[in-house]
Amino acid sequence: MAEHSISLRQLLTLTFAALLSPAIRVLPGAAARIAGEGGWLATVAALPVLLGLCWVLFALLRKGDGLGETMLTVLGPAAGRAAVGLCLAWGVFLLAANARLVALRFLTVSYRNAPLPLFLAVLLALTLWLAAKPVRVLARAGEVFFLALAIGLGFSLVMGAFQVEPGNLLPLWGENLPSSAAAALPVLGLLGYGTFAAFLGGRVEETPGGRRRTMGWAAGLCLTLTALQAVCLGNFGPGLTVRMNTPFFMMVKGIGIQGTFQRVESVILALWVLSDLALLGLLTRACAEMTCTILPLKSRKTAVLPLVLLALAGGLWLFPDAFALRRLMDRLAIWGNLAVGFGLPVLLLLIKKLWRQE
Repeated sequence: MAEHSISLRQLLTLTFAALLSPAIRVLPGAAARIAGEGGWLATVAALPVLLGLCWVLFALLRKGDGLGETMLTVLGPAAGRAAVGLCLAWGVFLLAANARLVALRFLTVSYRNAPLPLFLAVLLALTLWLAAKPVRVLARAGEVFFLALAIGLGFSLVMGAFQVEPGNLLPLWGENLPSSAAAALPVLGLLGYGTFAAFLGGRVEETPGGRRRTMGWAAGLCLTLTALQAVCLGNFGPGLTVRMNTPFFMMVKGIGIQGTFQRVESVILALWVLSDLALLGLLTRACAEMTCTILPLKSRKTAVLPLVLLALAGGLWLFPDAFALRRLMDRLAIWGNLAVGFGLPVLLLLIKKLWRQE
């Protein structure tokens, strides 16, 4: 049915909008911590790996199948369901952790005395509403979110570029390149969120030129994140950037034109809620697809409410405090996303190729 299918362009647009939410938390601080002034090149170094992942996913997925169904085909019913179950557990953990991080960000930058459970419940209630609708509704919402975020991000980066100090970014020498390549690790951990979109592959209408379009999307995403890092690092330098929780929002606070407007951070903060909802909606819908792959449920909608309630419980009680949550996400989330987002698709493709040769 039409309401249960989306185009590849819509899925890529939704994923782009979703990745901006963790990007402002992870970048550019993590890259600057490893590579200093060369941290802004980390996303460029990660681009070949991301292009390789796109190629692997296109080689792996068959027409009409998402990543969950592909696991059952490649690994068999028992091992396939176990692998999907592990991905589902990781997805629910990320859903709970990111919902908690977003709620904490609200408290940090806007509503310092407000109760955390209220923000968490409202965020997940909106996520429930989005994910329970037909997938086309989520995809169309992602297109609107992307347009608003593109305008806000583009304006912020252009205005922030006028405050860049070239000495914070250049010069770079040959000895800076190994550290810039090493700084691609947290970038790849961030990009690993994108593999959850592959679980919606069974909902995507097949169109010619899909592989080429996805490769272009990957290049555009990496260039956007490179610009984000370069402007933030150019404004603050690596030393100060590392000590900030969200360098992008701090950079936005300094944007203004004398005599016209001086403060636009409230508008940008409001816009970034759209990226948060895109990420939470994508994770929830992907987890619902995984649930229906391993359990005999008649509708994806049936799985959404239990998943959101699990995420709410995890967001409230799984993490003792904000510092423990950030440490956990800075360490465990990177390696978990690398394993699920990059390692698992490559492993599945190798098994598929070996199985065909037997």
